[in-house]
Amino acid sequence: MYTLIILVAILIVPIPVMIKYMLAGKSAYRGVLEGILSAMIAVSMVFLLFWAITGQTIFHAMETILNQISVSDMNLMQRYEMLGITNVDPAELQTTLDNVKETMMLAVPGSIILCASVFAYINYKIISWILRKSGKRAAMLPPFWAFSLPKSIMLGSILIYLLSYLAAGAGIIDKNIIMYNMQMLFIFIFSVQGLAVVFYYGYLKRTPRLLVWIISVIFIVTWIGQTFLFLLGLSDIALDIRKRFSQTNLK
Repeated sequence: MYTLIILVAILIVPIPVMIKYMLAGKSAYRGVLEGILSAMIAVSMVFLLFWAITGQTIFHAMETILNQISVSDMNLMQRYEMLGITNVDPAELQTTLDNVKETMMLAVPGSIILCASVFAYINYKIISWILRKSGKRAAMLPPFWAFSLPKSIMLGSILIYLLSYLAAGAGIIDKNIIMYNMQMLFIFIFSVQGLAVVFYYGYLKRTPRLLVWIISVIFIVTWIGQTFLFLLGLSDIALDIRKRFSQTNLK
């Protein structure tokens, strides 16, 4: 039930906040940011409600549920045997499963933020388009290929990472949780920048939109593609790759 409430909070709560920014004609990206922040506040309220009702944090409840899952419960050995794989050590399989569960727990905060960001962007796109179609003036998001992080993001990322490391070292917050989620968020942010470069190149070369989407999906779902997008995003911020593309294209 609480999972559904969290999903509703991420999807629904930001809508009135973003509509306010759309109709006011303010920065579209500021509207998306406010939508993300409102979603995170709503999720925090759900966490507080869960704690007030049950007396335990939602993370502790999730950990308890995950700890009850074992290799035997999931019938993993039988499934491997059905595939003709018989030389699997149950102990090693359980260790792998435990590592997966630990990673899932570490990724919860970052995953919620990423979901809130993606949904806020998509919601803004759809709602602003609907408002425009209904005859109202609404601030529209620029094309995705025009998206660019500020140059100060590099220094800001380093400072945030250092502060997170110091906070973890001082015992203020769990080191594994904060560092894992910082890494996840930084990879996501710079990968989005890299994806914008891919879309920009497709726009510049008048590549069919469907082909650009197919290439982007391949990048997103593969490890090497994700690494490429991350490095491309970093390079674009540091070296202004899109400007170089434009200059080359003009020649």
